[in-house]
Amino acid sequence: MPSPRQSSPASKFNTTALLIAALIILPAIYFMNGMMDFDLSERSVTEIGFDHGPDHLSGSLILPNQHHDGPIALIIHGDGPQDRFSGDGYLPLFNALLDQNIGIYSWDKAGIGYSSGNWLDQSMKDRATEAVAALDMIASKRPQSAGKIGFLGFSQAGWVIPKAANLTPDNAFGVVIGGAVNWQDQGAFYTRMRLLAEGKTEPEISDEIARKQTRDAVIFAPDATYSTYLETVGQDAPAPMTEDRFNFVKRNITADAKNDLARVTSPILALFGADDLNVDAKTDFATYQSILTGRNAYNEIVLFADATHGLLRSGLFNYQLAADMPATTQLLFTVMGRDAYAPGVINKLSAWIGNVTGKAN
Repeated sequence: MPSPRQSSPASKFNTTALLIAALIILPAIYFMNGMMDFDLSERSVTEIGFDHGPDHLSGSLILPNQHHDGPIALIIHGDGPQDRFSGDGYLPLFNALLDQNIGIYSWDKAGIGYSSGNWLDQSMKDRATEAVAALDMIASKRPQSAGKIGFLGFSQAGWVIPKAANLTPDNAFGVVIGGAVNWQDQGAFYTRMRLLAEGKTEPEISDEIARKQTRDAVIFAPDATYSTYLETVGQDAPAPMTEDRFNFVKRNITADAKNDLARVTSPILALFGADDLNVDAKTDFATYQSILTGRNAYNEIVLFADATHGLLRSGLFNYQLAADMPATTQLLFTVMGRDAYAPGVINKLSAWIGNVTGKAN
């Protein structure tokens, strides 16, 4: 008979079996939890669109349930041909906010998905008036007693949300994630990070940025044309811009958010990732602080350590473009769901919106 200090073969087998089962079951549970963050089947989803100029924008109003009376965040996309769910990349964040009683309205950019038009025809002011049209539409569908409506956007939304906020001074809030301040400064920073990743030296990087700025002054001059651009860069240059993209950049290259930020009276939450490869987060964080601190009691500017441009965990997901992300990393994002965000990001975001709208969960 075994002594009290010994284990029988049967008990050793049981312990081993339990460990093996745990190694199988626990990752499976984690995987399923992550996958659930990409599922909206338990939510109240209404397909609803609105008109802006000649375009009809198609979107989805997503609420925690049919009786939702809490705040609603209108999603303002960053750059690129984005649909309402950003290729499903938004879904973990959406579900995290929905769990905190915050509704979502997001729409396909003009010419994307089910929306008509062409997003490349827009200026930042056009994007702002589009956001206001979305706000007016959602407001018209809700009773006066319902929760407040505000804006939540990414990157290029740093130029859009302050303009939209000034056009709707009674809106509930504006949340800017990884917001750029100055278009040309952002372009120079992006180029610097790309060249660093390619192993270029500081003198090489400085020379390249200087050449690019000199070239841009010519190809995006007020009287410049697409033909000027092609003559300058060469028609055989690697991946030359399309004419639509050229006109979009020319239309917006002087964008700078500082004057608009200085006039905003509604509450603003600005969130930056310290490891951002697209926007000079530390500089823009300081700019937001200098302009917004003290202007509204709810204003808050936060710089998250170990966070990317989109506030994901930088140790796992730091790429300038989603297209740069390897398939294995994309799978990891799917497995992690909302846990892919840097620690504290979702809690800060949801708590601030709840607090500023008086609808904290």
